[in-house]
Amino acid sequence: MPPIADLAARQLAAYNAADLDAFCDCYHTAVRVLGGPDGLDEQPPGLAAFRDRYRDLFTRWRFGAEVSQRLVLGEHAIDFERWWRIDPDRGERSEGEILVRYTLRDDRIGVVQFLKPAP
Repeated sequence: MPPIADLAARQLAAYNAADLDAFCDCYHTAVRVLGGPDGLDEQPPGLAAFRDRYRDLFTRWRFGAEVSQRLVLGEHAIDFERWWRIDPDRGERSEGEILVRYTLRDDRIGVVQFLKPAP
């Protein structure tokens, strides 16, 4: 399995296990998170900001995701992902579909980009 495909699979397994340490271990110390309609940074670069982004989700929410298709080309992987989560305060479930692009950097995921459908 190509390194980026292995990392994409490992981070998904850690995500579904709500294991924040194993999840973050798949990402580069200078990870960039891109998204939104303009594709720009969604947060400051770096693993500390990345960990902070997911801390509440991993400690309080019930959630999961499954990947039905993964495309790999060199140092890039793109997952078609179906996700769900349950708000711990309201008990409401939300779900959706998203494309997630991962780019390898120094044996870790250096860029993750969320491609969402228009509202």
